[in-house]
Amino acid sequence: MPKPRVIQSPKQLLVEGRDAEAFFHPFLESMGVSGVQIQNYGGIDELAPFLKQFVLSPQYRHLPVVSIGIIRDAERNPQDAFRSVCSALRGAGLPVPSKPLALAAGLPQTCVYILPDEESQGMIETLLLRAVSDDPAFECVDEYLECVVQATGVEPRPRDKARFLTFLASRPNIKPLTGYAARAGYLNFSSPAYDRLKEFIRSL
Repeated sequence: MPKPRVIQSPKQLLVEGRDAEAFFHPFLESMGVSGVQIQNYGGIDELAPFLKQFVLSPQYRHLPVVSIGIIRDAERNPQDAFRSVCSALRGAGLPVPSKPLALAAGLPQTCVYILPDEESQGMIETLLLRAVSDDPAFECVDEYLECVVQATGVEPRPRDKARFLTFLASRPNIKPLTGYAARAGYLNFSSPAYDRLKEFIRSL
């Protein structure tokens, strides 16, 4: 499990894994948002112990931390994902929101965003694919993967990760890294697909 970094901002954004962390730095920059520190809490099972360590940090109360946003992949069930985050918040003695995107008042206030949204299965790559769905190369992605399935009998899993990496292979400079793709301008930060996520970020 990653250890919480030294808290340097009263606004904290906790994200799932290194790929998400690499994405959110340029994403917040593109929004003109500053003063929000991004922390990687690791995998979905590591959020609860991460939060317990996080609230014990000396800076947590001395700053103090006034806002915590938590982002997690829905995976197979967005409702279960939200309940899992709420359980982790409760276990750390933090305010628990009533639903995704709702602010839970307190010091700090908390808010939860489930990727790609609170009603759909999927992950961060699912949202990124929505943002590039009008790219000319996009229609080739599923054709390629279907060809792979027909040729090998093997279904790439998770499907949206495979689709996202296939899309990145269409770019002029190929690096299968979310952070690189974000900084290279491949992920279309102006897409309406990000509107609710931007709303969440601005609420912190």
